[in-house]
Amino acid sequence: MRGRRGAPAVLGPSRSGREWESVTLKEVAVLPVPRGGDPSWALVFPSDYGTAISNLGFHYVFYQLKRLGVGVERFFHSPIPNISVENRRSLQDFPVITASIAYEPDALNFLQLLDLAGIPLRRKQRETEGFPIIGAAGAFTSINPSMLLAVSDFIVLGDGEPVIPFLVNCFRDYARGGAREKLLKTMDEHPSILVPEAGEEKALDSLKNGSKGAAITPCGQSLGHGIWITPNSAFGDTLLLELQRGCMRGCPYCVLPACFSPLRQRPLEAVLQALEKCASQATFAQVGLVTPEAGDYPGLDELLDRIESLGKGVSFASLRIDNLTPRMVRSLRGSGRESLTIAPEAGTDSLRLHCGKPFTNGQILDKLEMVRREGMKKVKLYFMVGLPTETDEDVLAIAGLAGMIRKELHMGISLSVNAFVPKPLTPWGSQAFIGIRGAERKFKLLKRAIAEYLGKGFEARFSSPREAELEYRLSWAGPEAVDWMENLVEKRKRGNKNAI
Repeated sequence: MRGRRGAPAVLGPSRSGREWESVTLKEVAVLPVPRGGDPSWALVFPSDYGTAISNLGFHYVFYQLKRLGVGVERFFHSPIPNISVENRRSLQDFPVITASIAYEPDALNFLQLLDLAGIPLRRKQRETEGFPIIGAAGAFTSINPSMLLAVSDFIVLGDGEPVIPFLVNCFRDYARGGAREKLLKTMDEHPSILVPEAGEEKALDSLKNGSKGAAITPCGQSLGHGIWITPNSAFGDTLLLELQRGCMRGCPYCVLPACFSPLRQRPLEAVLQALEKCASQATFAQVGLVTPEAGDYPGLDELLDRIESLGKGVSFASLRIDNLTPRMVRSLRGSGRESLTIAPEAGTDSLRLHCGKPFTNGQILDKLEMVRREGMKKVKLYFMVGLPTETDEDVLAIAGLAGMIRKELHMGISLSVNAFVPKPLTPWGSQAFIGIRGAERKFKLLKRAIAEYLGKGFEARFSSPREAELEYRLSWAGPEAVDWMENLVEKRKRGNKNAI
């Protein structure tokens, strides 16, 4: 294949990909993975390997493609871009390339990978034969698929499981000599596949009028667990175990209720069977419970008992302080943890209630007192600034709450503070974004208050206002955004990593 403007395609910094060997040697599959063979398909997760291998949806897609006999190979943004994990092949060698995009910046990473492989970023520049078909899926495409319309030949909306068999059949027909135009026309017939070939405005209209919508899979019909266990995962030596999808709560800042509901829970019996089966096939240190909120799962205590009986630790993807029980804390302590992570979001009761979290500072202190009695010594607190109706007093109250926890409970404190980014489809989607200067001002205000209330001996991490600005722009971008995204890829290629 030839690259952009007829130049030879350019490989990444690793030409052989042998560096993957040290990574894959540590991967343990909990069930046999079929070989697969046709069609040849590049599955890209445009983030670092440790993050990607911790994404359960990525496991599901890879395994389903393999079961259908597809010759799928994995690609990541780092540590080795554009060289496949499985057979050390180059990205541009694949006729089908799909990206699993979980977060907004990953979309930009994907464009960087295409550019590195010499593949034109714009869909219209790839209309001639010889270029691969480019697709996108993942959580971000449920939030704002329009940003990728000028890039992707097709976009999968919602869950991938019910769409993949249809896509595989389409690509097998195409591989037998079908025309590109016919392939895209056939894919456009699916109600959960967005195809901009006939026009980006038409594709956007299909979203607005409801003729295209997200595919939804009952949890009981999914695999229910990860297929790889590796110490290189962001969660360490962990089996990922899915409990539920969607959310029954309505926090106005959160995309879960708007984009990934309704709430779907896996039957406890199916979860326990999956756990026992995986434990008999592979060795792992802990079980990572994948769910928007573990405390909402009705069989949680019985599941924790079973995990403990197998001698495994446990980690929770998310915990609400008002749902936290002594049993959950004891499971974490039994896993060797001395720190708990919670997300009050705001420092005052009124603003927290406005965020959809109806618990007070007093209730937080009471719960953390229970946590301390169970042996936890530290707590990590997540907050946002720039929330609707927020005042400077609300910002200062973050330091005040942290100070109370430290003074009254004598617990170690770690703070993580992020700028609020309004997201499409959420109740707060129409709210103003604080911007770089606004975030910097509130961060500075809070840092002074932290120094006053907490002094030294604590950790505080503030997110990058520039990265929040980029996230906001990508969250709301339309097809026209390909212009500045292409420019941004070019700037970063020249070494300006902070360009937005």
